[in-house]
Amino acid sequence: MRYSKQTILQEIGEVGQAKLAEAKVAIVGCGGLGSIVAPYLAGAGIGQLTLIDADIPDITNLHRQVVYKEGETSTKSAALAQFIKALNSNVNVIAIEKMISKANISDLLEDHDLVIECTDDMMTKYMVNDYCHWKKIPMVYGAIYKFDGYVSLFENDNDQSIHLRDVFPEPDLDVPSCSEIGVINSISGLIGMLQANEALKYLLGIGENLSGKLLTYNVLNNDQLKLKLKKTWNLDIEAMFNSQSYAEVSCLNVPEISYEDLLSNIENYKVVSILEDNEHVDISISNVRAPMSTINLDDWSNENQATVFYCMSGKRSAKIVEQLLLKNSMLDIYSLKDGFKGIQNSKLKIKN
Repeated sequence: MRYSKQTILQEIGEVGQAKLAEAKVAIVGCGGLGSIVAPYLAGAGIGQLTLIDADIPDITNLHRQVVYKEGETSTKSAALAQFIKALNSNVNVIAIEKMISKANISDLLEDHDLVIECTDDMMTKYMVNDYCHWKKIPMVYGAIYKFDGYVSLFENDNDQSIHLRDVFPEPDLDVPSCSEIGVINSISGLIGMLQANEALKYLLGIGENLSGKLLTYNVLNNDQLKLKLKKTWNLDIEAMFNSQSYAEVSCLNVPEISYEDLLSNIENYKVVSILEDNEHVDISISNVRAPMSTINLDDWSNENQATVFYCMSGKRSAKIVEQLLLKNSMLDIYSLKDGFKGIQNSKLKIKN
């Protein structure tokens, strides 16, 4: 009776419902996309959902991650798992409270029938894509940027299957995350729903899926495009996966300092916020502001005091530090590890 409103559909029926009940789906990232995808798949009766995310929701997430509550202290994966258990106790939901990495990706994703990539991290998207194509695990791709969204299905059923690198051969590390550039909440809901829809169609074997196509949607003018994709990337994906670090290459050697280490000796550092004027935070540790859009690197290339730069996530500040060290390798400068997010996640408080 629980699923009668969908089993009555001729295209689904009891046979289709049994397919969903047998399916094992991994959702990588439980933020703006994953927190939409998971409840709809659970409601449809997916047998097993593996939720992978170590982040804790903060107040700036809640406009688009509407399943979480104010003051949430659990990880997103754990909180989302509790939500799903209350929604449908028949679903075997597994919360993985760690970030996916090259070291653990095989343990986390093997034996799944489908992977849904929902992260807001460029390198993670490519790592999951490369692994899934190598291991021939189908993957639903989703991404959002300000007012735009993108969805595709990479079936990965043979070496010539189209995948992410056929669309975007290399990650563009200059593309900011949603937390950095901003995003309207409705695009998260729309793209998450489309990802869930692609997953259901694939698992049921019904309809026309987005394999070999990229769907784009803009919420400002409701423009929707379906682009036909071509096979353009023919390198060895296994060799690619094994050779890649999947770290942000441009920032690998940038000196970083943790919030805890900075706080223990903060009087010895000049702390510079490169947050833009429209990036509002409720904690400030900076004694200097220099928004990234207007910062003049020459003003800092001869700085004689130990200096820490920070942004929202640590990515932009790492780029600033990298560029300054290219100008003057003797500078005593650091990027705050994980940026303002690291401050929010820390249990330490600022000294008065």
